Amino acid sequence: MDMQEELLRRVELLDKAEKNRELQKVEVELCKRDIMHFFKNYLYTDKNSNLYWPEYPDVIPFIPYPYQEECIKEVWDSIEKGEPVFIEKSRQMGFSWLIMAIFVYGFLFHNHKYLVLSQKQDDVDKKGDMKSLFEKARFMLKNLPDWMLPVGWKGNDTYNKYMSISRPDGTGSITGESANPNASRWGTYKAIFPDEFAFQSNATTINRAMMSASPCRIYTSTPNGKGNEHYRMRELAMEWKIKGLRYHWSDHPLYTQEWYNNKVASMDKVSIAQELEIDYNVAVVGRVYPDFPSEASKEVKYNPNLPLYVVIDNSHGGTDPNAVICIQDNGIYWDIVDAIEVQTNPLDMANYMVGQPKIDLVKVLTANQLAFRDRYVNYDWRRATFIGDPYDTKSALGNSTILDDYRSVWINLVVPMNRNKQEQIRNTSKMLYKFRYNDNCLDMATAILNARYPERKDTSQSTQAIVLPIHDWTSHFRTALEYFVTYMLENKPARPSHQVGDYEEKRNMVTGELISQKSITKEKLRKMGYKVL
Repeated sequence: MDMQEELLRRVELLDKAEKNRELQKVEVELCKRDIMHFFKNYLYTDKNSNLYWPEYPDVIPFIPYPYQEECIKEVWDSIEKGEPVFIEKSRQMGFSWLIMAIFVYGFLFHNHKYLVLSQKQDDVDKKGDMKSLFEKARFMLKNLPDWMLPVGWKGNDTYNKYMSISRPDGTGSITGESANPNASRWGTYKAIFPDEFAFQSNATTINRAMMSASPCRIYTSTPNGKGNEHYRMRELAMEWKIKGLRYHWSDHPLYTQEWYNNKVASMDKVSIAQELEIDYNVAVVGRVYPDFPSEASKEVKYNPNLPLYVVIDNSHGGTDPNAVICIQDNGIYWDIVDAIEVQTNPLDMANYMVGQPKIDLVKVLTANQLAFRDRYVNYDWRRATFIGDPYDTKSALGNSTILDDYRSVWINLVVPMNRNKQEQIRNTSKMLYKFRYNDNCLDMATAILNARYPERKDTSQSTQAIVLPIHDWTSHFRTALEYFVTYMLENKPARPSHQVGDYEEKRNMVTGELISQKSITKEKLRKMGYKVL
């Protein structure tokens, strides 16, 4: 479409409406009835300088391409029906703008409440940065006529705040959060948009909360391998259990073969497959543990007759969480039966691990963290071997070490002797074939599969070897796994070596299920490996 002609048409419509209040009412009603009328007559976007010539104005009409128009109608249909929708796409297809435009529409004309999520707070809202989701929404609202905005909204920052855009009457809103464990926990929404969901931490925990918070979740992302919650939603779409949409770069009318050839000239094969070809099968460059299993196993269940290892990567202050992994050794596999992260200090974490979290911690625990606690108390953790960080012996927050904090609740943390991080990673890599996990551990698996080494730029002059992974949201589960492998290789414990204690007192806790099926003697217990007193 000729841009100058389109701008002139829109200006003439606005000029007529400014002078005619009845026409304003008609236009508002037309927008309310038809989302495409809003897009094609009133919505504007920031110019993409990579696509449009310099002589184009900086503010241009939001004219949906055919693939975008299809997506707008499908997403709006899902919002109205209250159903989830999965969108896989190539990068730079304009979907962040598109979904935020749909949310602006629903906020304005239908008083909807929406939630948007992204990995970092700055990705959600950073004033002056058009890459952030909220600045996109503000840009679109700023370029609407005053008579289309909620009464009392224009120029009033009370309703246009950080991570929050709301109507003065309290009916509609757009709020935002980073990908923290509590995301989407505190409200209910018409729809939730987790932007680039495949790259978000806590994705499994967040998805469970989103399912309770809204019937419509708009799962949108470029691929990031198979070991994440976004890919699990893709499987549902492939099975026709939820609506699935796919938009390849070739759907964009301005992305020609010449554009593609110029684009890939400076890209590696992995980036091409991931960002342009929507390929989930490529190995992402720089992953620490690319061979960790990408799918959960239905065979992994807690077995009260097997040794239990509880590995804890404790927070040493700051914003780091405490990561916990529960593992059983069945002689062939190391089965990961449960995993959780909790944001608190080591002493409160120690109380949580014995099923007695302090009331202040209980108030902020997520449903997933509470569910873990309820499962964990049935794991007979009193028989478990607790493994910690080699540095927990000296790390102190206050007057006691982390080991002392755990001893105060009768947990003795044992630690591996090897403190060489590179050697720990090498040894863990060699033992990945032994690991299996179940659906309780999807956040942990996502972290392990996304742990990466820093990327060295092509322009870098450094010759120093990159030997340590990035410290980010993936680090805590990763290091806990490394502590477990290191401890097991150092100790190679005889199996099983756990003492049952008094048979009459312990039989229900340790072997109750077997006793209910048939009589069991002390001799049989001894043959199973238990030391019966």
